[in-house]
Amino acid sequence: MVIFFSGTGNSRFVAEQIAELTDDKACDAALYIRKGETAVFTEPGRYIFVAPVYAAAPPKVFMDFIRASRFPGSVQAYFIMTCAKEMSGCPGFWENIAREKGFEYMGTAQIRMPQNYLLFFRMFTEEECRASVTRARSSLEGIAELIRDNRELPDPGMKAWEYLSARAVTGAYYKLFARARAFRVTEGCIGCAYCVSACPRGNIRLADNEPLWGKNCTHCMACINLCPKNAVEYGWLTRSKTRYKGPYIYSTASSHAGSD
Repeated sequence: MVIFFSGTGNSRFVAEQIAELTDDKACDAALYIRKGETAVFTEPGRYIFVAPVYAAAPPKVFMDFIRASRFPGSVQAYFIMTCAKEMSGCPGFWENIAREKGFEYMGTAQIRMPQNYLLFFRMFTEEECRASVTRARSSLEGIAELIRDNRELPDPGMKAWEYLSARAVTGAYYKLFARARAFRVTEGCIGCAYCVSACPRGNIRLADNEPLWGKNCTHCMACINLCPKNAVEYGWLTRSKTRYKGPYIYSTASSHAGSD
């Protein structure tokens, strides 16, 4: 079973690819998270968890979902992080969760994907996006082989200070940055509600044909990147910046039409 959390589609893409390569099923955690529900998973064996790096850690909402959900005994747990650069202290977070849940920790791997956090980082060009997605597919084949053979993923060599630093950075991220107050729409908004369906937290609703953001934003950037009219802005930080429309348009091996 492959369980994933995704905003703009990078982790969804990786989850679907790894599920195909390992002959597993992919499950979108957002189907439960949007409704404030936990899950009961009954299939024995291995579980592969796929998520993006937020600041320096896995998404808090995804970790909370795993902690609250029920799993069978004797789970082999693999973790895959999508990121534009490095997964930082993510292995430390997953080791802790595996210990809490009684999972056999099989390691954490990273897959580099196109940048989507346009608030503070340079967005990739189309050529860079295409090259990144192509490399990701190649990297996933090696990871899938290890998983199929029930072998551990390579130790990333994370230092203790990296995990401690990641905890501090993540705390600041949720306290100071992961807020929705600066989101707004321009006159280009047509009230199509795509942002409503794209939000993995169910944090957006329409009022008078315009989106309103709630207080549960995790800064996945799905709403601002995937808006078909590029009508969502975040204060002045995103003006004239390139939007990332997800990995599927850069993959010749997939006909997936969406990217949430």
